[in-house]
Amino acid sequence: MLKKKIVNNLLRIVGEKNALTEEAKLKSFSVENVQPGIVLFPNEIEQVSEIMKLASKESISVIPWGSGTKSALGNLPESVDVVISTKNLDLIIEHGASDLVATTQCGITLKKFQSALNKERQFLAIDPPHVGRKATVGGIIATNDSGPERFRYGTLREFLIGLKVVRADGSIFKGGSKVVKNVAGYDLPKLYVGSLGTLGIIVEATFRLYPVPEYSETYIVGFSTLEDAHNTVSTLLKSDLVITSLEILNPELVGSLTKRNDLDLIDDLYTLAIGIKNVEKAVKDQISTLKMICNQNGGKGKLIIGAQEEQLWEDIRDFPWELFKAERVVCKASVVVTQIPQVLTTLKRLSDEYGIKTYISARAGNGILIISIKGKLSSIIDSLNSLRSFVSSIGGHLILQEAPPEIKARVQVWGDFGSGLGIMKKIKLNFDPNNLLNPGRYI
Repeated sequence: MLKKKIVNNLLRIVGEKNALTEEAKLKSFSVENVQPGIVLFPNEIEQVSEIMKLASKESISVIPWGSGTKSALGNLPESVDVVISTKNLDLIIEHGASDLVATTQCGITLKKFQSALNKERQFLAIDPPHVGRKATVGGIIATNDSGPERFRYGTLREFLIGLKVVRADGSIFKGGSKVVKNVAGYDLPKLYVGSLGTLGIIVEATFRLYPVPEYSETYIVGFSTLEDAHNTVSTLLKSDLVITSLEILNPELVGSLTKRNDLDLIDDLYTLAIGIKNVEKAVKDQISTLKMICNQNGGKGKLIIGAQEEQLWEDIRDFPWELFKAERVVCKASVVVTQIPQVLTTLKRLSDEYGIKTYISARAGNGILIISIKGKLSSIIDSLNSLRSFVSSIGGHLILQEAPPEIKARVQVWGDFGSGLGIMKKIKLNFDPNNLLNPGRYI
């Protein structure tokens, strides 16, 4: 529990109107059921700096908070003294439309940021989960989250060219530039991408942008066997098609999406969702080609456009969180692209062996599988450990993206860091020697 003197000093920095101290209101900012002593909503970056200076002096733990959509990611926290919400740091500093560059404070939601950029027919080329649930730019940087369009554009790391961060001692770090080509030396801003708020509080960022594609279509196609689906993917990856998104959906997920979107799909088939965005003629020409490729492998498909297409991709991005509202178990496996069928086959075997249900969307061009698991607690734990063992045996990696604390107590969240653990600890020690920021959640 925070000392009254510390609470008063924190309130002096942000003002009582920009803080929560009531027990009932603090509960919604809990991290893994651990409630903070106070939640602060600074209006200025300098206030974040002052908070961290006080935290450093008093040795109190601080949890950076965007909108909380990924607050379940990470190990169980060692302590949660103060939550700093970046909600009020939501200004767009500059949009250099002619240079395809924009700078924004990081408490802004991605949805609001994209809306402003779209006025100039530009966008930040990422499509992570939770856009509709107010995922913030800072939170997306901290988690390095991505969606199906990673296949075409890559991750946020590719677009980040500048960053401003408040470090654990309250000092303000500014790195990178406001131009796309930066040859200044070490690209330190990218070190913060995916750091889960353990190295600093991300408050401002500069990005390289893309023009908004003129037109889009999506082809949904089912296959009688996983082998046929994978053969189709292999052919598509070797082709000259410029595909935006390429997902393999397992039959269980197809069934859930069918009910939600009235897509009239066959829910006992492995299904490919193939999205293409470009000028209209290029899209239609490429859709025609990929239809032929799918037909050659026995695929049965349909074309979707407009609002139904948008809803489908939103549901694919968000399915573990939006389709299943109760306690969720979500994991992410990363393997070589050609090993995706092995993982899908193993998951089918584990489902039968442990009596669980698995819902899977595999990024067919990136080797990433997003997996939601439903079943008895003991069965989920056993299946997760078996799955991790298999994924590790083929050189891949598995992390828990979300799970109840009782599962995290028995299944490692991050898995084995290998030889990289020592380097990560040295970086953490250098950036946050007193372990104030998100303590214990990463390493």
